Amino acid sequence: MIKNLTDNLRFVSGILLITVGSIIFGGCKTVLFAPSTTSQAVQLPYLKNNANECYYLDDFMPTPDGLVSGRSGAMNLRYYSYRAASYKEWRGTQINLAFYSSDMRCWSLFEEFYTKD
Repeated sequence: MIKNLTDNLRFVSGILLITVGSIIFGGCKTVLFAPSTTSQAVQLPYLKNNANECYYLDDFMPTPDGLVSGRSGAMNLRYYSYRAASYKEWRGTQINLAFYSSDMRCWSLFEEFYTKD
């Protein structure tokens, strides 16, 4: 009986170690939002794809359908995805925008693309 209890404790501690390790060492956090209930496309603001431009995204960006944030070296990264959005010359398509920041406040756009069905 003691041997079974010891084996069970080892198993549980091993699972806990793997879980905690994956949480601590995981680089990206994924946050998903509920899908939009409206069929209209979200109008995204015009953003310049330029390292000299700084945007405070939390102040004006519409809530995305998907948001992934993480780090790469010293840079913080955010990937915004919209299922149906209008952005620049793209109308009513899936839009993906990627930003980087060194201070988590001022973000610069480094990638923008759309997905067509």
